[in-house]
Amino acid sequence: MKFTSAKLGEIEYDDEQVILFPEGLLGFPGLSRYALIDEKQGPFMWLQSLDEPSLALVVIDPWLFFPAYSADLPDDDVEALELSEPYNFSILCVATVPQQPRETTVNLMGPLVINLNNRKAKQVVLSNQEYKTRHRLFEEECQENEQ
Repeated sequence: MKFTSAKLGEIEYDDEQVILFPEGLLGFPGLSRYALIDEKQGPFMWLQSLDEPSLALVVIDPWLFFPAYSADLPDDDVEALELSEPYNFSILCVATVPQQPRETTVNLMGPLVINLNNRKAKQVVLSNQEYKTRHRLFEEECQENEQ
């Protein structure tokens, strides 16, 4: 299938790339269909709304940058996603890339959880207080440069 994205131009995707967020994302409640576009050009992927051509979010696998990341999913969210053991899901986090890429931040508090069996997804709010909605991606490097 083809879709024209305001940010990415014409993209091709197949059914396996479509993810359904029945409740939408935080800030975008009416938009539920997305395509995960992985260009295999580094750790960044695009989550393109199929309902709104102008909405494309940069997402990452959090463990690539934060190996100790732990997302304990609340039981209500496990139920809403229809996850059953053995769990088969993926977690992605939304990144915000400003003009200075070294200042990129990642929302570790609100990861996107995707049931890989049915492609149903939900943005979950974690209770772990060590995570932020704007966690610096290159925090250690930035601290070194500030010294």
